[in-house]
Amino acid sequence: MYVVIKHLTKLKTLQACHGKQLVQRARECFLQNECLTLDFEGVEAIATGFFQEAIFTLLTEFGADVLKSKLQVVNMSPALEAIMQEALTHVDEYVDRLMTRQQEVVDQELYDLNLAWLVKVRATARENALQALLIMGIADEELRLALANLSMDEMHTLARSGCLCFAPRFTPQFIQGLGRRRYDRVDLLLALTAG
Repeated sequence: MYVVIKHLTKLKTLQACHGKQLVQRARECFLQNECLTLDFEGVEAIATGFFQEAIFTLLTEFGADVLKSKLQVVNMSPALEAIMQEALTHVDEYVDRLMTRQQEVVDQELYDLNLAWLVKVRATARENALQALLIMGIADEELRLALANLSMDEMHTLARSGCLCFAPRFTPQFIQGLGRRRYDRVDLLLALTAG
């Protein structure tokens, strides 16, 4: 995925809220095991909160290894780089804010869904790779191993991410056809593994 930072807003100075927008895109990208390139060409001013919200959040959720391998920053001016370095020196302030936020679960139902799915997928990924593929939709072996090794703290962090950790694997045609005929188990398996 390639994100041109200046297109995040029409404001002249990017704010913390724009960093949150960027995090949503980055989550989509990283959860699909894709690389993300951030292009800062034409960006003249950024609030330190932008980098704190974007970089610290991604670092907390995905870890330094993922950021090093999946995140690339291009066309950043020396002035913006200095702002980023300044923002990254305030780790304690960010962690305090993060801890406060994590204790306030915005959407309890979404959190519960995510946590239940993560617990089930971790157990399935540990016990049977074929079931992880067919039942849970985990086709990537590296992802299966990563899920199998999640700690409870990591699962709670992911569950609080603010987005659904899993996606439907059925097609619109499958849903539209539900009322037309009765599906047997083979039809269901074929439909669910098609995506």
